[in-house]
Amino acid sequence: MTEFQLIEGKPKIFLISSNKELIGEIQEYVENYDYDFVGSTSRKEDIFRKLDELSPNLILLDTEIPDLDLLELSNDLEMYHIPRIDVIGMTFNDTVDELMLSSYGYLLRPLEEGEVQRAMAVALKKHERTQQNVAEAKSKIQEKSTELLIEKSDSSLLLILCVSLIIIALLSRNATWLQWVILIPTVPMLINSLVSLKKQKGTPPMEELPFISIFIPAHNEEYTIGETVKSVCQSEYHKDGEPQYELIVVNDGSTDRTGEILAELKKEYPQLKIVTRHPPRSGKGKGFVLNDALTLSRGEIIGVFDADTQIKTDYLMTIVKYLSDDIAGVQSRVKMFNKNENFLARMQHVEFTTFGNTLIAKDNLQFTGFLGGNGQFVKKQAIIDSGKWDGFAVTEDLNLAIKIILQGGKIRYCGECAVYQEAVTDWRAFFRQRTRWAIGNFETLFVYLPQIIHSDIPILKKFNVIEHISFYSFNLLIFFGFVITIFNAISWFFFQNTTLIRMEAPLFVGILSAVAFFPGLIAALLRDRLGVVEFIKDFIKYYIYCFHLIPLFFLTMYTMMTRKERKWAKTVHKGGKK
Repeated sequence: MTEFQLIEGKPKIFLISSNKELIGEIQEYVENYDYDFVGSTSRKEDIFRKLDELSPNLILLDTEIPDLDLLELSNDLEMYHIPRIDVIGMTFNDTVDELMLSSYGYLLRPLEEGEVQRAMAVALKKHERTQQNVAEAKSKIQEKSTELLIEKSDSSLLLILCVSLIIIALLSRNATWLQWVILIPTVPMLINSLVSLKKQKGTPPMEELPFISIFIPAHNEEYTIGETVKSVCQSEYHKDGEPQYELIVVNDGSTDRTGEILAELKKEYPQLKIVTRHPPRSGKGKGFVLNDALTLSRGEIIGVFDADTQIKTDYLMTIVKYLSDDIAGVQSRVKMFNKNENFLARMQHVEFTTFGNTLIAKDNLQFTGFLGGNGQFVKKQAIIDSGKWDGFAVTEDLNLAIKIILQGGKIRYCGECAVYQEAVTDWRAFFRQRTRWAIGNFETLFVYLPQIIHSDIPILKKFNVIEHISFYSFNLLIFFGFVITIFNAISWFFFQNTTLIRMEAPLFVGILSAVAFFPGLIAALLRDRLGVVEFIKDFIKYYIYCFHLIPLFFLTMYTMMTRKERKWAKTVHKGGKK
């Protein structure tokens, strides 16, 4: 709830002036407007006493009071948080100019009754709105501070639990419990991998093309923003020969050539709109940037791309078909345009293909999908109804998706078309990116889990949502299980039937917990139609690559427990090999 004071009864107006003619004139205009004129004075020692006694809602200040330091008075008045209108006579000087910077408006003498009344009404309304915004901001900050404490405590508990279980398994040389725990994520993983082989349900073309507003947040994107804008603006999505979309690029405090590049592109592409955010507003987070763009957009559907995006010309025409009457949003497939640049880039390509298959399975099962940061398209009204993007959230896309789902909205996945983005090619930047993603998942899990559990979502869809946002919670245990399996296999081979750590669950449990990871990987690699040698190479490489999830878990937990605020960490784009 917001905490701001609404005016009860007639607004009370107080005048600071020694001019009897002006006092009489103001009193008449105020009372004719059915406001309450509560008094006036020009003596400094009386001003603050009367303000305490009368508690006015609005102050009118005569700027031509002799022998009174108006700037000092203005500074003293600020502690009362009462809106002020300056009444200016024939004298204009630096003092009056500076006064006007802190006032809610000004009136020029000779006064007109209608102007006085209008200025008072506007000032009171503006002040009320300011109070409300301040109260809501304080409430939001308090809410986020509380959430941060919840995240710290839950992260600590999760870390202690996982580490304790691992230590117990090592000391007792028995990890049977681990086989049962791993079934929780691996059984859905196995089901999804099988269901993903089924072709997605088709979507009929729309009779009327909806107007789309596409947002691209851009902070220091000189290496990629030009190609991204050109790619989007070449889309074949037209009505009567005119683009049925607008592209809003928000230049969020860039200090490189991003602004210059956008200015040049504007000359070529009239559908491009450029919004520039300057400090201190810039650099606060992607959610704030998207909300700014939302206020300027005119599309009924909102699309979001990253600043390194490449799409095919028919992309918009394909994805918009998924937003039928009862669908709130859709996420498209994501691919890496520099997948062959190095080992890390290639593994991200395989990873995103695997994840895309999982979302195809969820779509086939008529479970809800989820929004990603790049290639998400959502109905504007669904965004507004869900409270817009959370500027404080580290992963604002997942946060919005959960809020839409809690509102009863449906999200689909489009496997027909893809956004191509730049894979991170060095491990330092990679861990920085993945830590942010993992933190975003944990934020969502810790904050929204109670709401999800108590929501009216059908039980299977509820499990689907919880399984999705708890993905990172099981990674440490899953790959600890793989480590145990590998060492036990080595021990059996070299020391003949010697088991280092026992895993004595029933055979079917052991098989499921050990192999459920692989069918999804196989399905993903089959989509690439690789030769046998390349298939085997990618299979082995990806299995090794996934062990990064062990240090990532500890890095994420450490960051969440030690951070003092939620801070958005942007991925740096270099414009890799396409």
